[in-house]
Amino acid sequence: MEKEQNPNIELKQRALQFALELTSIYFEERDCSRLLSFMQPHTSWIGTGEDELVCNLQEAGLALSREMKEYSGKFRLGKTCYKAEVLSDTFCVVYGQLNARPDDADFSDVKMRLTLVLEQKDQEFRLIHMHFSHADQAQEKGHFFVSQSRRTENQTLRSALDVTEKQLANLTRNIPGGVHQCRNDSGLSLLSMSDGFLEMFGYTRAEIQTDYHGQFINMVYPGDREKMWSDMREQLSAGGNLELEYRVIRKNRPPVWVLDKGKLLDDGAGTGCFYCLLMDITDRKRQEEELRLSLECHKIIMDQATDIIFEWDIRKDRLKFSPNWKKWFGYDAVNEKISRRIPRSRNIHEEDMPAFIKIMEDMAKGVPYSETEFRIIDSRGVPLWSRIRATTQYDGEGKPVKAVGVIIDIDKEKRQRQKLIEQAQRDSLTGLYNKAAMSALIEQNMQTSLSGFHALLMIDLDHFKQINDCYGHLCGDNLLFHVAEVLKKQVGARDIVGRIGGDEFLVYLSDEMSGETVQIKAGQILDEIQRVTPEQGKPPVTCSIGVALCRGGFRDYYTLYQCADQALYRRKKQGRAGVSFYERILA
Repeated sequence: MEKEQNPNIELKQRALQFALELTSIYFEERDCSRLLSFMQPHTSWIGTGEDELVCNLQEAGLALSREMKEYSGKFRLGKTCYKAEVLSDTFCVVYGQLNARPDDADFSDVKMRLTLVLEQKDQEFRLIHMHFSHADQAQEKGHFFVSQSRRTENQTLRSALDVTEKQLANLTRNIPGGVHQCRNDSGLSLLSMSDGFLEMFGYTRAEIQTDYHGQFINMVYPGDREKMWSDMREQLSAGGNLELEYRVIRKNRPPVWVLDKGKLLDDGAGTGCFYCLLMDITDRKRQEEELRLSLECHKIIMDQATDIIFEWDIRKDRLKFSPNWKKWFGYDAVNEKISRRIPRSRNIHEEDMPAFIKIMEDMAKGVPYSETEFRIIDSRGVPLWSRIRATTQYDGEGKPVKAVGVIIDIDKEKRQRQKLIEQAQRDSLTGLYNKAAMSALIEQNMQTSLSGFHALLMIDLDHFKQINDCYGHLCGDNLLFHVAEVLKKQVGARDIVGRIGGDEFLVYLSDEMSGETVQIKAGQILDEIQRVTPEQGKPPVTCSIGVALCRGGFRDYYTLYQCADQALYRRKKQGRAGVSFYERILA
């Protein structure tokens, strides 16, 4: 009997291997020519698109060509589950399901079922039929048919989602500049681009892929690339956000200067991704040049309505400001012995004092032009962001004698930039930090925590899918919002709370505390969440909490996260609606 079954077992294994290779070529390699070589001339194919029915190899090639025009990028295969059955010595069927994630964040994950019919000739398989399908999103679990009311409700929710997506797209389009996401690799491979980005450069997405191989570095003006890389490395090594200025290439138009305000975030793959906002600063650059020439020709207008004009006599160590100084800040500026008095002044924010001293030293040494940004404290004690631009004037022997320049109010600009960055870190529904921001903030906190206990709480709402199914996704969103409000009230000023996806929340208790106080706090969070109801008069929601503790000085956030996740998993296995701690304290 075993000898009769062995050929079938081997045939099944080969069929499964063929199916895995076929889906890898289709999703991961995106090699259409090679995929067609695996098909018989009479191959038939039922796809997921509307009217997608293929009856032969030629039609299959046309269908694949249409797909590649819509999206030519690659996918990363996730979970696959295939089974094989032997129909005869010649034919096998493979069926199952797969998950695939596109590299382009503009496209959703692919979750589908498939059936492949294979024919064996000369010990090689060829595809003679394949069928892809998606489940009806309005179809409830355990049911075969979709009620009209359920479909109508689903369509209403989709319409509401479409409106939200359009509003978000409209917001992105109207940001004054271009937004893009790219990998932290040698070419800065582009992952997504806003409409404003495309409008700034004048290219379509397809043209960027064709002309520049989808790499942002190729769109940077060649003469600025080396300095851009140098500035980027310097700023990243300092641990700060990116703020770069360089020129970019546009289609059939002159290059423009841009201000690149970016942040490097973990993408889970170890390389990281840049999220960047590009602002056209060509006019500002032109104004800087005009100002420099005006300063050299002594044509500065001291009573300008907006900016503050200054003149520093380097030899006498005296400083003069236009009247706008007092108008802006409410007091008279230091004007005598400034090289000694300004470094001791409390009118400049202590964090910005080194930059201000540096520009003074540059002027005294004869550096032709310097620029920096700093905060000046006004009479109310409020720090206001300003940008100083200074140009050196020389005597007949080429020695620096004066520095003249302008101080510009950039406080609103700075705060708007910070607001955009904060919006990128927040979950749009709850206002809590998102997963990427949580990871960065907690890792930063762990670097400075030296004593006491710190705790990571992973919170999962029990049976949240049933709440969505019973009361609708709008009710589910409302529930998530109220749970977030509960968490905000339960944490301290130095604690960090965020939503990491779906119905999962993360709380990092950063204040030094004991294991007992962590247990009390977790119990309080559990009790407060269990007071929240999906709708008035309905039973309250319950939640499961997994807790991992670490001592101050522990630096491995990834391990702490995994331990909290394991504790949460154990809580769910034990019946949910409670708190479970990881078995040991990490140190």
